[in-house]
Amino acid sequence: MKIAYFDCFAGIAGDMALGALLDCGVPLDELRQALRSLPVEGWELETEPVLKSGIHALKVRIALHGQSDIEEQHAKSHGHEHSHHHHDHHHEHSHHHHGASMADIRHLIEKSTFSDRVKKTSLTIFEKIAVAEAHQHHTTPDKVHFHEIGGVDSLLDICGVAWCLEYLEIEKIYASKLPLSTGFVDCAHGRMPVPAPAVMELLKGAPVYSSGLEGEMITPTGAGILAALCEDFGDAPAMIISQIGCGGGTRQWPDRPNLLRVTLGESEAPKSTFSAGLEHQDLRVLETNIDDMNPQLYDDVCDKLWRAGALDVWLENLQMKKNRPAVKLGVLCEIEQMDSVLKVLLLQTTSLGVRIGDVQRFSLKRRMETVDTEYGEIAVKLALDGQGNVLRGQPEYDDMRKFAQYQNISVQNVENAAKAAIALRWPTEIVGSKQ
Repeated sequence: MKIAYFDCFAGIAGDMALGALLDCGVPLDELRQALRSLPVEGWELETEPVLKSGIHALKVRIALHGQSDIEEQHAKSHGHEHSHHHHDHHHEHSHHHHGASMADIRHLIEKSTFSDRVKKTSLTIFEKIAVAEAHQHHTTPDKVHFHEIGGVDSLLDICGVAWCLEYLEIEKIYASKLPLSTGFVDCAHGRMPVPAPAVMELLKGAPVYSSGLEGEMITPTGAGILAALCEDFGDAPAMIISQIGCGGGTRQWPDRPNLLRVTLGESEAPKSTFSAGLEHQDLRVLETNIDDMNPQLYDDVCDKLWRAGALDVWLENLQMKKNRPAVKLGVLCEIEQMDSVLKVLLLQTTSLGVRIGDVQRFSLKRRMETVDTEYGEIAVKLALDGQGNVLRGQPEYDDMRKFAQYQNISVQNVENAAKAAIALRWPTEIVGSKQ
């Protein structure tokens, strides 16, 4: 699986992210051609190699000619003008426009020829920012009018990043801890502290630290990209590095190069002909040893863990200090569900601490089907190889138990009938039938 790590030691902005991805090998001409499918006019996208504290980076420059606001471009693509006085149009817009709405942005992106993935990624970023803006301004996301990211340059930055991620076949994004700076910035709502309120809202859940610097290090666009797409923040994940790109910023910082470094690579996993056809996931394992809880409570705890998003839950018998019998409670979950699972472990048990580790899971693909038996229609879970061939099938226990109870027979009788039906329906694909 191809992953990207955003090393944000100098912050992140939309143009820095775009420059770093272009520096990883994305052809500029192909990106330009893709962005031309957006129904917006009057822009040019160029890149320039620059040195930041003596380190190479690629600086993205977007030149705008004519309309520079998404709202105007949306109106033009609909074939009508804004209600400004014609002779005063540009002056009025530059000082008093209301900014682009989510509907304006969605219209322009949906009219492009981007792939479904690029459209979805672009809209996810804008929608994430819209939610943050709505929270700050006591409104709803659909009523938000973007000011700081309402320009064509922001549209090109965000859609360009989405397109580059697809071109580079990036499946997951990770990022470093984020530096916070101080000071103030002038925007459409007046003088705002740095980081801007919407940026702080977008950074909820991300680890941050003080840089001690004055000036904007994280822009709304940069924060939106990470808030929408980043799987996890912290140290670089295990990977085999393939490419490194650096995007240059505009400011000069006194103690660090103003660039964003993006590292691409394959997540470190066994490579073989067999594993290539398997489904692969990066997951979390949470474990805790408990020696002072009423064992009757484990049933309720496990049920809550399943509802919190656990993929697997298990109990192991242990012998702990002072020869106390104990239980190790283990949970397997996706990274996004870790907080929910952790909350159950710490609040619904007597545990005071939980061990957390990263694991990789390779699994056979699965498909649910049903088979007809003399007892009724029973659901079966099929295990598939990389080509979609059925390797084996297993009847669902709940279905078997239901029919066994209804007809007052053993579950084993129903299981035998179901397995016979599976073998009859997929006779040439079951493992062992072909050599």
